[in-house]
Amino acid sequence: MKRWDAIIAVALVYTATITPYEVAFLDTKPGSRMSADLPTFPIYLVNLLIDIIFFTDLCFNFNLIYLDEEAANGTYVTDRRKIIDRYLRGFFVIDLVSIIPYHEMDAGGLKALKLLRLLRLFKLLRILRSGRILKRLEDSMNVDYNVLALFKFILGTLMIAHWLACMWQLMARTSASKDDWVKGYYSNWVDPDAFDECYALSETREEFLACAGVGTYSMYISALYWALVTMSTIGYGDILPTTTGERFFVILAMLIGTSVFAYVVGSVCTIVASMDKKSSEHHELMDTLNAMARELSLGEDLQRRCRDYFRYRHSSTNMDDWRVMLEMMSPRLRGEVAMMQCGPWINNVPFFRGAPETFIVDVALKLKSETFPQGEEIVRAGAISTRLYIVERGVVGGKGRVFTSGKTFGEEVLNGGAPTAFTARAMTYCDVFSLPGTVIERIASAFPVMQRRLRTAGCRGMMKDALIALDHAWGQVARGHATSPDVPEALGEDASLADEAVKRRTDKVFAFALSLAAREGGGGGGGPVVGGKPSLPSDSGARFKKRPNAEGSFRVRRPRGAEDPGEKAAEEGMSADSLKILRALREMESNLEERIVALEQRPHK
Repeated sequence: MKRWDAIIAVALVYTATITPYEVAFLDTKPGSRMSADLPTFPIYLVNLLIDIIFFTDLCFNFNLIYLDEEAANGTYVTDRRKIIDRYLRGFFVIDLVSIIPYHEMDAGGLKALKLLRLLRLFKLLRILRSGRILKRLEDSMNVDYNVLALFKFILGTLMIAHWLACMWQLMARTSASKDDWVKGYYSNWVDPDAFDECYALSETREEFLACAGVGTYSMYISALYWALVTMSTIGYGDILPTTTGERFFVILAMLIGTSVFAYVVGSVCTIVASMDKKSSEHHELMDTLNAMARELSLGEDLQRRCRDYFRYRHSSTNMDDWRVMLEMMSPRLRGEVAMMQCGPWINNVPFFRGAPETFIVDVALKLKSETFPQGEEIVRAGAISTRLYIVERGVVGGKGRVFTSGKTFGEEVLNGGAPTAFTARAMTYCDVFSLPGTVIERIASAFPVMQRRLRTAGCRGMMKDALIALDHAWGQVARGHATSPDVPEALGEDASLADEAVKRRTDKVFAFALSLAAREGGGGGGGPVVGGKPSLPSDSGARFKKRPNAEGSFRVRRPRGAEDPGEKAAEEGMSADSLKILRALREMESNLEERIVALEQRPHK
């Protein structure tokens, strides 16, 4: 039906434009008197084709199912009797009257000919069908409705001007008088002597126009010019009515034209003002911000940073607006749109990759977009982790790493909200998606496999952070530090709970590194040593960056006692005590793996 609607739309455009022009300006003969050498023969053929198209469409409407809007479930009606009854009580009469081939009717008298010309205007009733066609076309097109409304107003104004121009000429043509607006207007442009001679020698209006050299195209442009200056209330006064019928029509045209023009101008101004709603809201927000800055006497630097922040927010994502629309959709539409909107981002997260579609949809609906300016802390070390963050745009630095688009941090929340091991800071303006830990737990509770996978990811993340911290502390011990240089020996009175948590964690890790160094030095409190430190992997947590296997697990197990060629090569040249420490760490990792396996295999309650 989409292609058929397009054909009907083209036929409607032809009917709305060519039919009034043909009735008012042309002299199309009926089929009995039509010949191929006449200039109107192509239009006659097109009229036949248009009549066939609309007759076919009339037949289609007797078989076209429709949506029963009164039914509770909104089903489509397929009963032929109901379809026919609905059409007969609807547009059938209009469609029938509009497809009668008036152009095939012949008339002997002048009055009958005038009547037939007016009857042919009944074809314009087909335009009443344009509303249904446009509605179906709008559903199949992705178009800005402000632009569409603006286009409708402009096209509607030009169409009304076209109809007024055709009716203006039709008034003169049906009067069959030489003393009409055409004579009064063209007498100013044609040679006076030749004009008077043509007026005196001609008996009919057609003979007079042919003698004076006034063509059809010239008359149409003059009539359209009159229609536009009348609608716009300019009224130059160079084209004047000369008969009572023309004066009556001019009164009607002024009432219609000025009303339409005033309505269109007001509507167009409203549409243009609302075309960029987001920019208008941004300008109002910036005005409010400037007023607040003046009232609170904010410093110039703070004002600049605030303006810069909101200007960036204006150019960033519309995530919040999209979420409102998602909530309005049906569950199936919501799922499909959410997958297209956030599916790629969520699938970039290792422990979300391969998750069920319903899980991804639930997560997508709960994502909240947040914006951070350059240099601002997103996560502070030692603070209890409450959210998982996914970088949408920008660069975030933390944990000695750089997080770009699609990367995640804050995995501590997967383990019930442990203190964060690092400070994440925005290195540029950043847009991040945040997901509260309580929401993750609530969503995962309906998916046992995902719940176990998230717990496993949380354990691995904590182990990875612990190994990185130990490696960092070991380096400080090897350089001769007796206490950690990362935190002060004593906190000030203004220290926060997060500062205390960071110091407590750092001191514990550093104390453990000192105990390892004491073993390396021979035990018994021998103190730290510079040489012979255990060769930990260059990226101590790299082994925990694993993709889920086919079972949805992140486990990559090695049988106990099996040797890894890479690890064996790393042990070459190490002292016996260093080997004991490194193998103890590997034993800890193996035990953790076994606990993770047990956790994954635990039945869901």
